[in-house]
Amino acid sequence: MAIVPRPVEGSYDSALFDFILGSEGFVPRVYSDHRGIPTLGLGYALLVDAAGWPRREGLRDDFAAIGVTLSDQDETLLNSVSRALVLGRTGEAINLVAPWRPGEAPAVRNAFSFLIHKEQARVLFQRVRPDFEAVLAKNLGSVLIERLAGSQELMALFSLAYNSPALIGPGLTAAMKAGERQKVWYEIRFGSNRKRHPGLQNRRDHEAEVFGCLNEQPDADEQLAFKTLMASRREEMSRYLAQVGLDGGQIDTALTELEDIVGQTRLA
Repeated sequence: MAIVPRPVEGSYDSALFDFILGSEGFVPRVYSDHRGIPTLGLGYALLVDAAGWPRREGLRDDFAAIGVTLSDQDETLLNSVSRALVLGRTGEAINLVAPWRPGEAPAVRNAFSFLIHKEQARVLFQRVRPDFEAVLAKNLGSVLIERLAGSQELMALFSLAYNSPALIGPGLTAAMKAGERQKVWYEIRFGSNRKRHPGLQNRRDHEAEVFGCLNEQPDADEQLAFKTLMASRREEMSRYLAQVGLDGGQIDTALTELEDIVGQTRLA
């Protein structure tokens, strides 16, 4: 079997930015994510999860590209957050830089000296985009990446990597290289939310839908492979859906809708 890419409509660059914007959301001030990492725009992290919690490489140049210079107070605050994270004091880091509340007035809880607008966030995204494309190329191989260029499938995989490079793991990578679309879809939707966070699951559901569980014109072997996966993993998927907050009726409906996908497709 082979994964037949589906090209995005129009500009891939614009579609990718809009996809990440929809997944991450735009925040105009520096905020703490759930781990206490100071973050900006479309999930642009100012500090890196590595020994000593250093600043992102190229942070100063990235900020210069959007016309932002850290003030002395900003520098001191960022150092304090880094020290708190080094010591494992997530709560302290979050107290220093308030999390984002949808609908808030950005300036009210802003601990830093600046705010940004969406076009500045676009610039930051484009500057870090190569880092995540490199993750995909390293794990999947340049040949496969070239085959997926400009596709919805690549966009969904990029979103996974952007959320966490570790999500481009061995199971997903093996399925991609084997051309087993249904297994990649399963890894995205049911294997990439370790803590079963309901909000994150909405993102995973969307990424899985965009990637797709079948080619547009699946042959009999593909349809059989998907039906076999659904049958063999039904109980596992049922438990998973309960863990992300669905009740019994919602679970039955969700699984039935997935099983009906095969009947709604057209054989090549």
